[in-house]
Amino acid sequence: MTPVRWGFLGAGFVAGMAMGPAVHAAHNAELQVVGARDRDRALSLAPTRIVSTYDEVIADSDVDAVYISLTNEVHEQWVAAALNADKFVLCEKPLAISHTSARRMTRAAKPGQLVEALWYRWHPRFQRTLDVVSSGAIGEITGIESTFCFDGVPEDNYRLQASRGGGATLDVGPYTLDSAMQVIGAGTRQPVTDVEIVRRRTLKSHGKDGVDLTTQGELVMNGVPVSWRVSINSPAEQTFRVTGTLATLSWTGAEAFTVWKAPCELTLSDTTTGSISSEAFDSCDPYQLMVEQCAEVMREGASTLMPNEDSLRLAFVIDQVRED
Repeated sequence: MTPVRWGFLGAGFVAGMAMGPAVHAAHNAELQVVGARDRDRALSLAPTRIVSTYDEVIADSDVDAVYISLTNEVHEQWVAAALNADKFVLCEKPLAISHTSARRMTRAAKPGQLVEALWYRWHPRFQRTLDVVSSGAIGEITGIESTFCFDGVPEDNYRLQASRGGGATLDVGPYTLDSAMQVIGAGTRQPVTDVEIVRRRTLKSHGKDGVDLTTQGELVMNGVPVSWRVSINSPAEQTFRVTGTLATLSWTGAEAFTVWKAPCELTLSDTTTGSISSEAFDSCDPYQLMVEQCAEVMREGASTLMPNEDSLRLAFVIDQVRED
């Protein structure tokens, strides 16, 4: 397979920590060019070339695919520009700050041209979870607990600015909500289309550009109760637990949603006997798996693990839980 030549818009933390090394490690990708204001950050990614503007990346004829790792409020602008240039686009989560925006973006894309980089989906444990649930091993799903909290956001970070798409729900909500939606879909054989907000409690910052620092509540998705909590100013906590009539499935052994180059486990606890069984997963780089699979989508017409239909459903649910 001819390597996919990547161009990056932005050289921030995620690009430097995860996506850049993933492209270099992938067997079917190469990092052609990085567009960034900070030249030193761009150099640290070791691309073939560095440019100072995003437009130059998109216009580069040697770039096949564009990776967008910018603040949330400009995702649509740069996704649209890259799609118009007939590039494949991998955009960091959340794809958009609203369902309306996500719908415009996906409608502008050709089949398989746009993928939301919700990278946990490429981890083998997530794929195995869907297989276990769809097999009926845990029985009928009776409840889900999904939590992602952390602390230590710098005061000048976009996550604390509503105008730039900040807040806990947009930042880590995609993980907690998407995981619940996908498991329910696997268990009921139908995508989540009905969401009821039973209870919601949101704590906002007190600045002029207030965002949700912590949001928690009870939802009902396709009849399944979901307890969820997200926070960007709470002690670190990540939990994913699916309770069924036959067994409870849990993600254990490492962080639930940020399993990156670390071993982890999927644990089943039998509801009747109390016996516990675990399935171990070796350390891996889901970013690299995502990059390699994107190349297969581009070059071979493979189906992406994050189809646009799922991104649209996720954006719709995020809209609902963000409503005041």
